[in-house]
Amino acid sequence: AFKHTMRNVAEIGLHILCSLLQKFSLCEGETSVEFFKAYFLELMQHVFAVVTDTSHTASLTMHATILAFMFQLVEEDKILVPLFDPASVQVASNLNFVQQYVAQLIKQAFGHLTDAQVKVFVDGLFFLNKNNAGFKEHLRDFLVQIKEFTGDDTSDLYLEERESQLRLEQEKKREQLLLVPGIINPHDRPDEMQE
Repeated sequence: AFKHTMRNVAEIGLHILCSLLQKFSLCEGETSVEFFKAYFLELMQHVFAVVTDTSHTASLTMHATILAFMFQLVEEDKILVPLFDPASVQVASNLNFVQQYVAQLIKQAFGHLTDAQVKVFVDGLFFLNKNNAGFKEHLRDFLVQIKEFTGDDTSDLYLEERESQLRLEQEKKREQLLLVPGIINPHDRPDEMQE
């Protein structure tokens, strides 16, 4: 559902995914191990694919929250099973593997980025995963960077903030109108104002 192009459906899917990851991270035993072994990398890849796809406009905040949580699980070694095949991949831990995996994923998807840009992005994903606002800004900066290269409009990356600001402005305007008797229909006034 989080891949859906309809914003409300995608947001519901993102909330379900976030809840699912949180619940599995709290599970003890084989259930959690098997879930993360089977789905962790695939889910991470799909979230990255959706957040970088210009046809999806769902919540950047929710994408950032999910990704930050996933990177936090890896960094804090909460995934008790190797996410890689130890026989074929020579890395010390899930942390090292996921860093390499994400760097490779980003480099394949966005070949125009330099190795230094990819390294800074991947390092930021791990350094900022406990700071949701910082993580979201880091992710947004990356999205601006890739959209500027392709010449795409970056204004949709600030959509949530604009919508929130417009709601606040609308509420302020309504409060001002409520101060003047007769401007707002008595049936549209809040109950505490009616006598």
